[in-house]
Amino acid sequence: MMSHVVSSLPPMEQANTEDCGGVPAGAFIFRSRPNHSLTHPQQRFVFWSLAVVCFATASGFALLGYWLTLPFAGLEMGLLAWALEAVRSREDDYETLTIEGDVVVLEWQAGTSGERREMNRQWTRVICDCGTSGRNCRLSLSSHGRETKVGQYLSDEARLQLAATLRRKLQA
Repeated sequence: MMSHVVSSLPPMEQANTEDCGGVPAGAFIFRSRPNHSLTHPQQRFVFWSLAVVCFATASGFALLGYWLTLPFAGLEMGLLAWALEAVRSREDDYETLTIEGDVVVLEWQAGTSGERREMNRQWTRVICDCGTSGRNCRLSLSSHGRETKVGQYLSDEARLQLAATLRRKLQA
């Protein structure tokens, strides 16, 4: 699991943020990751509990002559297993933004791909576009004609808060 993160923002409802030591003085580090509310054992428990209920119900109907419920119960459990595995495959996703000296570093992992981008602090702009007032916000950092999306795991309110913090940190 990820650790060692310093965040100048209070914990946000849709992102897990953690504090750490060992970060250079004056550095700003913001890390966010998706909120995974179920652990592996909890996912297994939920899956097998639903499987027992589903197959018991389908077996009851099969005994009454409605045997076609059994294949659909299997299909249902197969789809649930696929969905839980899709969620599990994204559990290492993260996004880290570091401002240290004149360098802004963005690192992210999404699924099987990860990237890192370094930008000059003086040339970096914060762009926050909202569809309506405070809704459907898109936050990105732009430097040298390239925009990089930031805050994908945050709520709109948290993105606006992060945008304000980044503007202050970049101007300092």
